[in-house]
Amino acid sequence: MDPREVDDTRHFSKDERAWAHGDLLPGTSAGAYVVTRFIDRGGGGSVYEARHLTLPRRAAVKVLHGRLAALPKMVERFTREIQVLNLLRHPNIVEVYEVGVLPDGRPFYVMEYVGGETLHHVLKARERLSPEQALAILDPVCGALAAAHAASIIHRDVKASNISIDDGDPPTVKLLDFGIAKLLGKDQASSETTAGRQIGTLTIMAPEQLMAGPVDARTDVYALGVLLYRMLTGRLPFRGRSLGALVQQHMEQPAPRPSQETPLAPALDVIVLRCMEKTPERRFESVTSFLAALRAAVGKPIGADAPQRDAVARGVGIYLDVRMGCDGDELDDAVGDDIGCILDLVEGTLEAEGFRVAWSTGSGALGVRQLSDDAGTARQGRKAAVELALALHDALGRRPTADARVHPTLCLHADEVLVRTSSAPEIIGGALIRTERWAPRSPVTRVCATPEALEDVSGFDLTRGPDPLMMVAPGE
Repeated sequence: MDPREVDDTRHFSKDERAWAHGDLLPGTSAGAYVVTRFIDRGGGGSVYEARHLTLPRRAAVKVLHGRLAALPKMVERFTREIQVLNLLRHPNIVEVYEVGVLPDGRPFYVMEYVGGETLHHVLKARERLSPEQALAILDPVCGALAAAHAASIIHRDVKASNISIDDGDPPTVKLLDFGIAKLLGKDQASSETTAGRQIGTLTIMAPEQLMAGPVDARTDVYALGVLLYRMLTGRLPFRGRSLGALVQQHMEQPAPRPSQETPLAPALDVIVLRCMEKTPERRFESVTSFLAALRAAVGKPIGADAPQRDAVARGVGIYLDVRMGCDGDELDDAVGDDIGCILDLVEGTLEAEGFRVAWSTGSGALGVRQLSDDAGTARQGRKAAVELALALHDALGRRPTADARVHPTLCLHADEVLVRTSSAPEIIGGALIRTERWAPRSPVTRVCATPEALEDVSGFDLTRGPDPLMMVAPGE
């Protein structure tokens, strides 16, 4: 046979091509999970559906791209995303199940499986949403952001493609991708906070983010304004033909009114314009205040089974703040076990005593109980809260996992709360939730309380603490 007629070449199979690009094939192990199918690929990593080897658990595995695994800064960013997700425990943020490294050296983490589709795909199919539909989606998104902000985490990329909607009954909404999240107060020299470098998506970035300047919760509020505009109109507010023109619009051009694109109530214009103010001081100060304004402009969310309304009330809060007297390199299982014990003990006790856990992170929690309108009954409620905090402080001092590097602090405050009244009342905002305004900035060794929590309360030994706080001990 003529050798020229022999052709041993063949086309690569789909699996072979996937393997060559570093994709995980069905059947690949990632820790205690086995990959079943490819889901999506992003700029930093790929996501796969997986199942647990022994448990009836469906999960998603995110793996860093092979070409990026050799870059220390990208590995640091991937690791930071895992750290952020582990700090947050919220029903509208995915939960991390496992973290590991593949045999080829690529890091991965296993997280809660989120079905459905992204808000980006929903908007492509429907073009725009009604104000009621927009509120129904942004409500849980704001809840997730509020939990992140309470943990000093700024998302920095709140956009439609980072919001997942599962068409269940009721739908489940998840805020995704904390890959470029900023941890306030952390090392400014990290890869996520490099000075002079823009981090984020240009179409949604606030002016201070575009200038690579300091960011805070109001940076995410700006992105919420852009997102709300898109949800209501089907278009982005700024659509520059070049990157330079787009940046200039965000920096200098007043935000357009969504009612110019489609008939809408003037109150919605006001909300979008306030979110997209060029200076952070002129925006809503928090996602909670943004959401309250949006509820007022829209009314009851769609799909509500019972009438709901928001009311301002007085409440008393017990705040747990867990600090670590070591840096990240010294963290080990003993520290993790102790923090877990502290959180479980405090949250379980608060809930058993009628407090609602308004938010919880990997380093703290806030329990809130509504107070009576009657002055005498409210005073007794605040006194009972102080007694509970003292009992918790005593129990924490006797915890079996106590590690000298872990410092739990308990602080009380009484202030206004925003309550959503329904069949199951929910604390959704208010001054009491803003713990950064009244909690101590450094660990204290005893229970502390604000003057508002201690007003007309007797029976305790009080000494001056960090101004204006008082240190509280049981009375003689």
